[in-house]
Amino acid sequence: MKTTIKYKGIEFDVEFDYQPEEKQVRFDSNNTGYPGCAAEIGSIYVITHNGTDFLEFFENDMKEIRKAIWKALEERE
Repeated sequence: MKTTIKYKGIEFDVEFDYQPEEKQVRFDSNNTGYPGCAAEIGSIYVITHNGTDFLEFFENDMKEIRKAIWKALEERE
């Protein structure tokens, strides 16, 4: 998945794996359910600004980058 984030006032294009939320199923035809799972951001592959990849530069800031990705995804909705 791709999105644009704003981090420390600068826009970056980010490519990453995203698993959408899976809803809980109380009971199915086999009389079993499924607890569901929350949405998840997996691996982050690319963080670019003006065509330059800054992924290695941000390796110690991935928690903040993930927060910025969540914010960007929420703003899309």
